[in-house]
Amino acid sequence: MLHIARIQCRKLSSQVQLLVTPGKALVDDKVDITVERLAPRQPVTLHARLAEGAARLQSYAHYRADDTGRVIVAKQRSLGGLYSGVDQMGLFWSMQPSPGQKPGFRLRKKDVSTPFLVDLSVHDGHSDVMGDENLPRPRLATKTVERWYLGDRVKRIQVKEGRVRGTLFLPPGDGPFAGVIDIYGSGGGLPEYRAALLASRGFAALALAYFAYDDLPKDISEIDLDYFEEAADWLVSLPYVHSRGVGVLGTSQGGQLALCMAAYMDKVGAAAAVGSPTAVVGAPLPYKDKVFPCVRWIPDRFEVTKEGFINLVNGLEDATKEPGLKACIEVEKAQCPIMFVAGEDDLNVQAVPFANQAIARMKAHGKTNYTLLQYPRSGHLIEPPYTPHCSLFYHNVYDKCILMGGEPKSHAAAQEDSWHKILDLFRKQLDTKCA
Repeated sequence: MLHIARIQCRKLSSQVQLLVTPGKALVDDKVDITVERLAPRQPVTLHARLAEGAARLQSYAHYRADDTGRVIVAKQRSLGGLYSGVDQMGLFWSMQPSPGQKPGFRLRKKDVSTPFLVDLSVHDGHSDVMGDENLPRPRLATKTVERWYLGDRVKRIQVKEGRVRGTLFLPPGDGPFAGVIDIYGSGGGLPEYRAALLASRGFAALALAYFAYDDLPKDISEIDLDYFEEAADWLVSLPYVHSRGVGVLGTSQGGQLALCMAAYMDKVGAAAAVGSPTAVVGAPLPYKDKVFPCVRWIPDRFEVTKEGFINLVNGLEDATKEPGLKACIEVEKAQCPIMFVAGEDDLNVQAVPFANQAIARMKAHGKTNYTLLQYPRSGHLIEPPYTPHCSLFYHNVYDKCILMGGEPKSHAAAQEDSWHKILDLFRKQLDTKCA
């Protein structure tokens, strides 16, 4: 009987077709996945695998072919696996680390000149395929999909201008382009992937390093806000960048810096802060002839799970009363639109309360130049669309795994919705003067 089953599987695998359109796309593009030439009502498992360096991720979903022997992922329900229901991009956002991966892994593209390669395969029947990748599994059909952050003809230019260190990404053409500065959080270094994607969507995007990179300060406590003004001045001075202001997109600590730039720098035309405190956090922040005070982390308030993972969400000094109140960023001084992006289940920063506190300051001064995108069951790291949910992140500063919060499907919805609204904000505002 086993011999007969193998013969049948070989016959099926010679006939079944797996179609993916487009086979090469940006990471925020949707793809159509269709399986054809199955038996009517045949149960199958779709399996996605991604390998990036030492990292391995997988996802799978169960489907049943229709009466014509087809599975159309964008129209048919997943009956089980890592997600259920109709979800065109479920195989991408539901990816999880493969068994044996170290806890705290976060998928980030380190080399944007190469794509993520996602191997898709079709298996007969409904099964859990998340086990050992080395186990032989008969495949009815396979396809490799390219997922890019860097679009065709987008230029990548290393930046070393005055104190400014980073990477500038330019869309095809002569411009002028709307300029955006992209800032990440307290891990330091120079993440480039989001800036590359911004340029692929038409912006002149500067991925800005600010510590733990090149000759910049080694520690985040040594930075000053003047550095970010120098970066904004440099970007807006370029002949192929619109001179009417730059956008700033920041996540976590980077969002705090984006808010400071919006509040205190007239060259900022729009700001989006993702999962961010709205007070200066961790260390005082010098700017020109003043020093902004900070709220500090209180390690005794950190919650530690039995696995040794850290929940930081209640670990900050209270910014709603003195002395922490003095550390609040004066967002009411901002003349440009500010977008707050906050997950209700953020276990790293109390993003929603912080955003509401900042909005209350703006309202108290008669300001209406704010938008709050608040997402239920969403965590801290709200990234571009279809990025796998990261609920646990190894943080080099703490040398521990930090809980990020969120539930995969809701977090995925937040990523897709917020990304397009952030792009719309910058497109609308950076070609005109701030209101």
